[in-house]
Amino acid sequence: MVFSEIYSTYFNTVSLAIRSAQSGELDCDTLFEIVRKSAFPESYLTISSALEGGKWALLKSDYSTNIKNEPTMPLSLLQKQWLKAILHDLRFRLFVRDDVLSRLESDLCDVEPLFTSADFFFYDQYKDGDPYDDEKYVETFRFVLKSLRDKYPLYVEYNARFSRVLRLVCVPLKIEYSEKDDKFRLIAKIKGRFYTLNIARIKKVRSSSFDVGSVADFEENARSFVTLELYDERKTLERAMMAFAHFEKSAVKIDSSTYQLTINYDSADETEMVIRVLSFGPTVKVLSPTSFRALVKERIQKQIEIEQ
Repeated sequence: MVFSEIYSTYFNTVSLAIRSAQSGELDCDTLFEIVRKSAFPESYLTISSALEGGKWALLKSDYSTNIKNEPTMPLSLLQKQWLKAILHDLRFRLFVRDDVLSRLESDLCDVEPLFTSADFFFYDQYKDGDPYDDEKYVETFRFVLKSLRDKYPLYVEYNARFSRVLRLVCVPLKIEYSEKDDKFRLIAKIKGRFYTLNIARIKKVRSSSFDVGSVADFEENARSFVTLELYDERKTLERAMMAFAHFEKSAVKIDSSTYQLTINYDSADETEMVIRVLSFGPTVKVLSPTSFRALVKERIQKQIEIEQ
């Protein structure tokens, strides 16, 4: 792991204890509270005993310390290289302020990125993704993201099909990213129902003062599942795990070349799921549910009729 949650938690907890010792405020009870609030539940046995017993020679028996400078957690070269690589991803700037981006670019100016976009080839991704380098798009995305964080409704002018412009008042629920389409979508509540809006199609957006209720008053789309039997030919298992990487799933090995894969997904994405499953051809068989099998058969039959 490039960034370790466990290591970071231990380091930050011990740093708090050292800072408290430097200010002369550390004692047995204070140390217990620092560990209880900052670390994992079982960490008291590890951290406190190591500090108090002298295993970690950071504190004296009277809970003072010889450390003069405040502890810091410098990044490793690997971590800096990873950050530099992420910094080059145009999607990154959607979530980070311009001043933070400038500071990161300055701090990492002499660091080589761990990887670049040239190291990846997306064989099944559409080429008309969102315009991440467009300032208007970035501004719209950040405004929508802020409305999600601050929980206020939006007034949206939306470019729909057939050159229609829809004027909507909605409550944002979440932002989703489609790796296949390379697009971000806003899931929002409009007049009591949930809709999906492509952020790139939002023409104008501003906050709204209309009382349209809250997201908590409405249920999200139902969850569905599909169980597949995979025949591991032409690296089918590897490709399937990559294609469904962002879905909740479980895999079971049946024999040396056969696997059973169960995938949970939002029912609103069922059409896309059918298309993804069909992309694997005869190396994948739909086991259940019967409704999903029927959709696959219907799609195949339509394709046959088109080709005849």
